[in-house]
Amino acid sequence: MAVRLIEVFLPADRLELARSSIGGKEVLSIWTEKLSEGQAELHILAEAQCSEEITDALRSALADSGDELRIVSLAVESSIPSPDKIEKEPGGTVIPHYSRKVHRISREELYSDVNEMTRTSWPNLMMTILSAIVAAVGFSLDSIAIIIGAMVIAPLLGPNVGLALGAAMGDMKMILHAARENALRISAALFFALIAGYFLHIDPSKIDSFQQLFERTEVHRIDLVVALSAGAAGAIAISTGASATIIGVMVAAALMPPLVAVGLLMGQGEWAQIMGPLHLLLINLISINLSGVLTFIAMGFRPWKREDDIAAKKSSLTAIIIWVLLLVGLGVLISIY
Repeated sequence: MAVRLIEVFLPADRLELARSSIGGKEVLSIWTEKLSEGQAELHILAEAQCSEEITDALRSALADSGDELRIVSLAVESSIPSPDKIEKEPGGTVIPHYSRKVHRISREELYSDVNEMTRTSWPNLMMTILSAIVAAVGFSLDSIAIIIGAMVIAPLLGPNVGLALGAAMGDMKMILHAARENALRISAALFFALIAGYFLHIDPSKIDSFQQLFERTEVHRIDLVVALSAGAAGAIAISTGASATIIGVMVAAALMPPLVAVGLLMGQGEWAQIMGPLHLLLINLISINLSGVLTFIAMGFRPWKREDDIAAKKSSLTAIIIWVLLLVGLGVLISIY
């Protein structure tokens, strides 16, 4: 059971209001502490999937507290007694046990994780460049093992998850940041793959891994299934607080090989052969984002404020329509050419 310790720092005279606002919520334990004159702290132990409901209730009840209110959510590694064995709150109140269909982390925790994954930094950029170089070497040696190794270190999950989450939440700032970061990492990988292609002098006709990409010039159902599954798996992993490392490899597997193949071919001037891997790259990119938006909606992520929720629904619908139209349009173009 994933557990969070919610620490609420607030004026002491609002302590009872805070406690009453979460009455009936799914808490494992709750206690208070006086910090100083006029200040207090409310400690709430709850399952991770219940933390968003609790913090929303606190924010609504204490909305006029201003800067005096601070809510911090901490991951709990262990607790004695075990949360599974807690049956009563201090004072003897029986804690209700509910069955929830969706087990996920709070929107604030999700935002924090995604912001970290989409952060523009030298380590992320260097990992992308190194991944492209390793993949290029893998193609030149016709080594699937090396190409897989490149997928392991490619940080391409974060920007695509951020783009999907921004669309689902109607957060234009996150959408723009994730789109910029996605473009930056893809451009960096493409540029260094192009340089590698110029110096490596690869003969595509003699490389089996290249031929596998060239053969995939049409939209196949299996391509869509893999890309849609990768996007959905990435969104679910991030939403539940699970490790996204393995899922990141799946997303990178859909994007990095065709991306590097396009760069290598450009570097060698093989423009006539670029369309196959380019089609595959675009199909996978669109499908990952489409399934990511749908998954975040299905997981129940919504903005806290009602007016923002209306904007989020419009943003989600717009994103879904755009991605579907792009996918259909690309399929039509591929079938024609």
